[in-house]
Amino acid sequence: METTGLDHIVLTVSNMERSRQFYGDVLGFDVQQIPADFPDPTYAGSCYFYAGPVEIFLVKHAHTATGDRFSEFRVGLDHLSFKAPSEAALHAFADKLMAAGVDTQGVQVFAGRVQYVSFRDPDNIQLEYWLPAS
Repeated sequence: METTGLDHIVLTVSNMERSRQFYGDVLGFDVQQIPADFPDPTYAGSCYFYAGPVEIFLVKHAHTATGDRFSEFRVGLDHLSFKAPSEAALHAFADKLMAAGVDTQGVQVFAGRVQYVSFRDPDNIQLEYWLPAS
């Protein structure tokens, strides 16, 4: 396969409004609503936002099990990691998460050299804000 990168990611969520508020209000993404009359019922009423050039969809499937929670220990996705543009942005974001009551350990160090912030969305999907080593 020849590729220039990722085009989109689809995350299954249990509560669309709660997820829209988390990704929009807490994380600061410009979350857009897909109209309820969208031709594909899977995406009707869903939301999306961009992380750089990658489109991320939040979808609530009609058959999503009530009370289901994400686990990185199942086959499939382990976590998503967003790039931080600077150390100042990384620290400011950690402070923002803590002020919003999001469970995080703040800025941590991976392998003795890479700084990151780890946290989870309302469905327990593990997310990171990662400052690439220079």
